[in-house]
Amino acid sequence: MIVYKLPQKSRKEIEAMLGLSELKQTKVYQEAKQEGLQEGLQEGRQKGQLKAKLEAIPRMMQLGLSWEMIAEGLDLPGEVVQQAMQSFSGQNVLAFIELLQEQRELFSAQDLVDLAELIKALPDQVEDLSNAIALWCKQDGHSPQRQAWRDVVSGKVAATVEEWLATNLASLETSC
Repeated sequence: MIVYKLPQKSRKEIEAMLGLSELKQTKVYQEAKQEGLQEGLQEGRQKGQLKAKLEAIPRMMQLGLSWEMIAEGLDLPGEVVQQAMQSFSGQNVLAFIELLQEQRELFSAQDLVDLAELIKALPDQVEDLSNAIALWCKQDGHSPQRQAWRDVVSGKVAATVEEWLATNLASLETSC
């Protein structure tokens, strides 16, 4: 409240007026500051661990692991893993569409025909489409497409992980 009453004063001037510099020398202040630093470090470690776990999900998906196996392996709640997998599946599909649009030269005419047939036979499920794309990219002769796709996906995954952490950090911390 005092700060608002003295809008022309700097922080240092207000500290001097109120004797706050002396307060900073007290044991109570020093202990509170140390506790705050410790809590900040702990939160940073937890966020880093959660980030690493979320970043591992897409790779585990590419290995064909089920959501149950991923949840158990990463010690994450099943609903978190399922939601993340849906999100990452969507990112995989978007990345592949981007690749088809922006790096068309990577695909032969036969590749495009094969992909059209593959997609036509699938149900309208993003996860199925993502898995089919991954399997297609793993086939012999598709390593340039696979590498380009991974490059595009990696940027999307990083953005998705940061978004998840920003919006779900508190709930992820309490459930893990």
